[in-house]
Amino acid sequence: MADSSFGRGYPDCSGPKTVIARRDGLRLVVHRELADLVSILIDLSELMGYDVKPGQTWGFACRPIRGSARPSNHSWATAVDINSLENPQRRPLRTNLPKRVVDLWKAHGFRWGGDYQTSTPDPMHFEFMGTVAQARAILARLRAYLAKAGAGVTPPPAPVKPPPARPGRPTWRAYPGPARLGMGSPERPDRDVKVWQQLLVDRGYGIKVDGVFGNATNHVLFDWQRKHPPLRIDAIGGPATWHSLLYA
Repeated sequence: MADSSFGRGYPDCSGPKTVIARRDGLRLVVHRELADLVSILIDLSELMGYDVKPGQTWGFACRPIRGSARPSNHSWATAVDINSLENPQRRPLRTNLPKRVVDLWKAHGFRWGGDYQTSTPDPMHFEFMGTVAQARAILARLRAYLAKAGAGVTPPPAPVKPPPARPGRPTWRAYPGPARLGMGSPERPDRDVKVWQQLLVDRGYGIKVDGVFGNATNHVLFDWQRKHPPLRIDAIGGPATWHSLLYA
């Protein structure tokens, strides 16, 4: 769990958030007190040769830890998932994150999900483990070091405001779980499929929000993935596709 100085997590999710908007199209929602630190760490990760990819990288999500009632650190906007397709949550551990990049984040207050021992390793996941005051101190030391070292890191862009909510709809939505062809039926509509369908409708697709993952839903999800590389084009609704629909 995040420190209480970051506000409240799921289901309240009330901490102040901002959007890190990068020139490569990455839009990352994080806690306002972590925005500059996360921006610099992403810059340094890429200077180390590791490409942080839009469509596979995200932050805030107002949800519990999957399979439990405990709040996820994502619900405080204090966690970042990086390159989900190359770093899936699974056992045995599979990751393409270089040790130098993992060590960079860990040295600046983040715990790495790839180190999990009692739960499934989650190498995409980095969560800040300190207080707001500690985050500010870490950022100040990092800025001072970079200024002295002349690292040439471009300052992070000024945070932009989150997009306004559509009338009657929340701006931020929790990932409902995976969806694929065959889920739901007219007799037993699937609630998670309805959430996926509504978001696809919000993105301009003309399908019914009926809780039945049929050919029409399959077609439009395939179309979205095809138009938003590097998403896997499989018409299966997973975390990367969900966050792409929210932020792309």
